[in-house]
Amino acid sequence: MIQRIFKKIWVVILTGGILTGGLVSPWFAHAVAPEDTMLMFVGEALDVLSIASRREESARQAPAVANVITKEMINANGMFTLGQALEQVPGFYMAQKEWGTQPYLRGIPDSVLFLYDTVPMQSDTSKSVHPLDDELSLAPVKRVEIIRGPGSVLWGADAFAGIVNIVPMTGKDLSGVETGVFYGDPGEPRGYHVNAGYDGGQWDAFLSLIGRDGVADDRTANVVRFWGDNTGEPLSPEDRYGYERADRPHFIELVGNLNIREWITLSGRYSDYAKPYSMADREKELVWMESRSNPVNYIKLEGKKNLNPNSALRFTGYYSAINSSYEVIDLSFDPSEYSTYGELIYDHDFFSGKGLLTAGGAYRNKHVSDAPIWDSYLPDYLGPDNAAFLPSITEEDYQTELWSMFGQYSHKIGKADLSLGLRHDDHDTYEDSLSYNIGVVWSPASAWMLKALYGTAYRTPFASQLIEEEEADLEQINTVSLEVSWQAKERGGLSLCGFVNHISDHIMEDPYAGLSNPNHQKIYGLELEGRFVPFDGLELGANITAMNNSGPDETYLYNDYTFFRPDGTLEKHYVEIEYPFDSGPDTVLNLTAKWEPVDSVAIFCRAGYFSSQNVICPLCDSIESVPGVWLGDVAVTGRDILMPGLDLSLYLKNITDKEYQIPGMNSTIDGEPFSVLITVKKSW
Repeated sequence: MIQRIFKKIWVVILTGGILTGGLVSPWFAHAVAPEDTMLMFVGEALDVLSIASRREESARQAPAVANVITKEMINANGMFTLGQALEQVPGFYMAQKEWGTQPYLRGIPDSVLFLYDTVPMQSDTSKSVHPLDDELSLAPVKRVEIIRGPGSVLWGADAFAGIVNIVPMTGKDLSGVETGVFYGDPGEPRGYHVNAGYDGGQWDAFLSLIGRDGVADDRTANVVRFWGDNTGEPLSPEDRYGYERADRPHFIELVGNLNIREWITLSGRYSDYAKPYSMADREKELVWMESRSNPVNYIKLEGKKNLNPNSALRFTGYYSAINSSYEVIDLSFDPSEYSTYGELIYDHDFFSGKGLLTAGGAYRNKHVSDAPIWDSYLPDYLGPDNAAFLPSITEEDYQTELWSMFGQYSHKIGKADLSLGLRHDDHDTYEDSLSYNIGVVWSPASAWMLKALYGTAYRTPFASQLIEEEEADLEQINTVSLEVSWQAKERGGLSLCGFVNHISDHIMEDPYAGLSNPNHQKIYGLELEGRFVPFDGLELGANITAMNNSGPDETYLYNDYTFFRPDGTLEKHYVEIEYPFDSGPDTVLNLTAKWEPVDSVAIFCRAGYFSSQNVICPLCDSIESVPGVWLGDVAVTGRDILMPGLDLSLYLKNITDKEYQIPGMNSTIDGEPFSVLITVKKSW
């Protein structure tokens, strides 16, 4: 009853707002209303953000703790992958795992909603799917928008600890052709990209093609066969072992968009890749090969209609697909996910622009096929003492539907902007959710900005939760953020942000051991960021994130042994095992310097530090800790070398070739060694 009343209230609000705004103009009216929130000052270029309020505004004035990574920063600061870009942002830690990069934000792993042109790049079958490595190229990217803090009001599920939106270039950004190649060492990574754009005034188009070969895993596997020929038993130990090396990873990506007079935008992305890697047990005695591929492909249509100078309607619809592929030794899985999504948003300015309402409704339908559910710890089965049992794996299909209604209103009172948002998500598979936020952004003087923000968010249940539980509890977060910033125009700035995360019904996923029991955690943290320009051509920067968490240990039900009952049925025995909450390093530091001795040359240096971490692995007898590490990177970029439009970049990672250990999935693994990458780009 309450839900039905809530829905009716939202329909009245939305319908009333549209009617008062006036549905009076034809769809192809020539008048185009300017964006009131695009704030520009003479002589000052502001970083533009669109995900805090669903319209463009400066990141500094947005009702969120926000950052923007511009195209210039991507090119000059040694940001070759999205993971390398985010590791320079306060609050983030990029953990290297055997299969790629795992993101931590404000002490919470796998907690970021990644969007590509506002289309989610998330998987329901595994929360560890993130486009942080070579599977996503920054070559066609215009900027990266970042919000630290919950964002479920405007973006729905999984906008948990934060949001990252990758904004691709358009024909307005590149009218011509740009080609590029790169080559590196060790491992000989190599690749190319071709960007082509055209600005026709009333319309523009953009297309990008990228191909890459990555670095092959150099560890040798000794478990090369295991699953047998569908006999229900593993191969005998004498047939199980040998020697095998991983193939080279390869990636391909196609990105494009077509825009017609800000009315209609058609865009899409296609990618395909395979990323082989090795895994080892906790003693590093058994090593086997795996491979994963989770390409996110979509096609999206957007439309905008300005009803009058104060109101507009926007429509977004997309179809996305994730045709995944997993290989574990000699066993293959091919889960798939298909999503259709439609959204209608109404914007209206009130009180001569002092008030802004953004309200809308959305529908999503998702099909998941052959989702693999593990109920056993694989390494325990690979040894020579097991000749009869296979790990328990099931593949399931399911479908979910989601109806959403949401709204956010902001109002300017003097020098303060107040915002309030509310969202109701009606799920057919798991419990409904209500998300809300409230914020105050106050600028007592032009150089100062204060933000007080409170928000909530939730995460989509894991596939195994939806299958095993009648109505899975939603993992929820409540976050308070207080930020004060000072900016001295061209000479620098400083910001300090404190936050508190309260997490309830928290679930962790071990790739083989399954899901942890629901838990709760409280995380306190500080994020300090500064920039200083002592003289023209030199910019010094620093940011530090410090955190502390409190709460119970994670608890798993572990299947320690299985036996046959006299009647021939299998009986599984479970024990509880506990691990500390994995918040990553409690201190992360970046020190940077960018020097432009001449207009055409930029030299960027970075010293990064992350503190000690626990190695949390299934069945570890004790919790091992690895020490903190300092690493140094250098990037040198030259523009218009020898001829106009020819750019050359040199990226040096881990320049001291420091040897260090980091936590892997089951044991420690080697950190990335010294590497060099050379890129050559030519604009035509």
